[in-house]
Amino acid sequence: GEPHALAKVLLAAHSWDMTCLPDIHSMMKNWTAPAPADALHLLLPSFADTLVRSRAVHWLRGMGSDELLAYMPQLVQAVKHETWDNNAVVRLLLERAITCPRLANHLYWLLNQCIPQQTNMSGDREASMLDARYRRRLQLVTRALMVICGSNLENRLLKQEALLRSLYETAMRIKDIKDSQRMPLLARELEIINEMLKSGPTSLPLSPALSVSGVEVRSCAYYNSFTLPLKLAFKSSEPHTSNIHAIFKVGDDLRQDMLVIQMIRLMDRLWLKAGLDLKMVTFNVVPTGDKIGVIELVKDADTLRKIQTEYGVTGVFQDRPIAEWLAKQNPSTLEYQRAVDNFTHSCAGYCVATYILGICDRHNDNIMLKTTGHLFHIDFGKYLGDAQKFGNIKRDRTPFVLTADMAYVINGGDKPSDKFHNFVDLCCQAFNIIRTNGHLLLYLFALMASSGVGGVSWNSVMFVQKALLQDHSPQEAGAFFARMIQEALKSWFTQVNFFIHNLAQLRFTNDPSITEASDTSGGRLLSFIPRLYTLHDEGRIISVTVHNYQKRYNPNKFYVYILRLDRAGHREPSYLFRSYKEFSEFHQKLCLMFPLEPLHSLPRGVQMGRSEVSAVAARRKMDIELFLTALFSLGDGTAHSDIVYTFFHPLLRDQEDIDIHLAKLKKPGTESTLAPLDHPNSIGRGQVKVEMQYMRGQLLLMVLHARNLALLGTVEPSPYAKLYLLPDTNKRTKRKTRVCKKTCHPSFMEQITYRMSLEVVQQRTLEISLWSEDKFSENSYLGSCYLPLKGIKHGHDSCEWFSLEHNINTARTRVLEMETFFEQW
Repeated sequence: GEPHALAKVLLAAHSWDMTCLPDIHSMMKNWTAPAPADALHLLLPSFADTLVRSRAVHWLRGMGSDELLAYMPQLVQAVKHETWDNNAVVRLLLERAITCPRLANHLYWLLNQCIPQQTNMSGDREASMLDARYRRRLQLVTRALMVICGSNLENRLLKQEALLRSLYETAMRIKDIKDSQRMPLLARELEIINEMLKSGPTSLPLSPALSVSGVEVRSCAYYNSFTLPLKLAFKSSEPHTSNIHAIFKVGDDLRQDMLVIQMIRLMDRLWLKAGLDLKMVTFNVVPTGDKIGVIELVKDADTLRKIQTEYGVTGVFQDRPIAEWLAKQNPSTLEYQRAVDNFTHSCAGYCVATYILGICDRHNDNIMLKTTGHLFHIDFGKYLGDAQKFGNIKRDRTPFVLTADMAYVINGGDKPSDKFHNFVDLCCQAFNIIRTNGHLLLYLFALMASSGVGGVSWNSVMFVQKALLQDHSPQEAGAFFARMIQEALKSWFTQVNFFIHNLAQLRFTNDPSITEASDTSGGRLLSFIPRLYTLHDEGRIISVTVHNYQKRYNPNKFYVYILRLDRAGHREPSYLFRSYKEFSEFHQKLCLMFPLEPLHSLPRGVQMGRSEVSAVAARRKMDIELFLTALFSLGDGTAHSDIVYTFFHPLLRDQEDIDIHLAKLKKPGTESTLAPLDHPNSIGRGQVKVEMQYMRGQLLLMVLHARNLALLGTVEPSPYAKLYLLPDTNKRTKRKTRVCKKTCHPSFMEQITYRMSLEVVQQRTLEISLWSEDKFSENSYLGSCYLPLKGIKHGHDSCEWFSLEHNINTARTRVLEMETFFEQW
């Protein structure tokens, strides 16, 4: 039989009495083996027969330990549904635990969270009837695991329990005292834990590979939220390695976060298997008891709120914060382009994942960004459509978070570009891959329905099934997701939600409990350069002079000073661009680090009148020249210190191809590389992307995108596509897409269907013409292309870019030629 149809056949069995069982068992033994992951379906409570479940476990043995590890929460739940204590699922788990310490560690803590009293950290909840029902069986499995895993692993697990018990007591004490006393108490308690780890190192529950031998007390703190999680920095047992950072949390059910992370990792594996790498970043979450657990802390990452509020509390309404933060973290062109690529792919992945899983409560403290450009989400307490509300107002109004500052990074500016087409295609491709494998997600959620995890029930299975749009074709599903992208971009409520959250968090801005560890650079970092550079890294500076100043817009007018930099061993000078504000910060840092050096002062304070004018810029240029002369006349300890080489390190802006002789750069958006429609260069330029397929008596056309469309004078068009199947004198095959406002790179993402036989289709030619809508006059013609359909075949799918003919006279001649040809034919 068909491997994937076995579960349906078993559910359709006429009877499961003793007379029918031999036939069912015989069919099971002779059935073609399904994919190992598909066998999880047979471990649901609806399949109670012992032989059926044993056969499913037999097929699961085809998984490697790493793949089996991905389904461990569901396998532990399957243990509850077995008829006997000694069953095939338990034997499989224990056999693999002997050969894989990582699996044994994970299995131990999964069992512990189901019987929380075992660690004396049960929180406020008493054991429910559901816990008591399975308690004895799970305790037997835990004892068997401790017997077979060996004394070394057993001792390590017991030390982990002791560490967690100490952290639990510390967290509870901090909750019971005043704010002013919390940090001193935390330091004292962590010193005791540090001494305990020095005498007996252990590994963290996150992974047996994370061996720790102490606590870096000065780098620890607590987050000033409702549950007061502890931010911990453990000393690694491995020499010459950095600290291991983690969060210990009491008061939230981390099983929800664990389940969401498991699903996101499963989606990532499915994408990678299909050849799609979306650069996904996830983190480990290990619940160790009732509302207790440990979370891995991702390094080199900031929240979206921290990035946006560098531009003030209203930074959420600006387009540039994310792009400029990435440019600061990635100063070279290659690094920045790689970061943008990582951002585009990971943003697409999390848009799809958060939509399917119904992740809510998406404020800007729950979205993080790594310095490498990888975007990821945290804190999944609200999921499966359980929207966060402010009173009776639903705060999550869009299917996923996609804001203007994210689109700015993807597009490479504030105007839509063909780069956004790639983002839309990534989202649609990723969504359809998950839809193809959607049954696996449904199996996993169904197995967790009896786990007691908040929000997981049979209704959650129906929610995911509805989100997967399994009754849609891939083209229809892609068009649906593209419409959701436009809906998310047009919504203003997401940014308002971010702004309200910023206001609510203002009182915590200067709270010492949430400050990061002390700056290892000793306060020598500049706000616009995130790391230190030295003479050894950069090469000795011979001289620095001010070449000129240049007017720019961002979007307001400001001036930058062009510096000519000569280095030893470099034949050609390099040119840097720095603002007066950056020079002032540099001067201030130098004065703090070298208070006795005679540095020329740079005027600060209130400037009477307008400060960004040419006269002020010329006066400041003279001050900067005097400052640089005085700086490089000092000794090497000052003139060639790390802060100096950091300031003169080339940034991304310094590597752009800009004419240093220009006194003024034009405002962004005032010039375009696209020629007007009536310009000679406009002929033969512009393309449209179309997907074509014939199946089940229908010609399915998907008009995806267009790019590099011509301008209407100096104005961007509002394009839409018009389609005909020629010859068509009565215009019965006329179809139109929606209008995309003011863009030369529209994304239509619309499916058009023609119901006609394959023989008729093969005699037609598809005409696609693009027009710009004008509500007050005639619509403007942008171009067209003609695609003969005689080569189309049943089931064949093609997706290509087609060039547009811009000259309307040429296009009309082509139409007449085509009509004459068909009349003669």
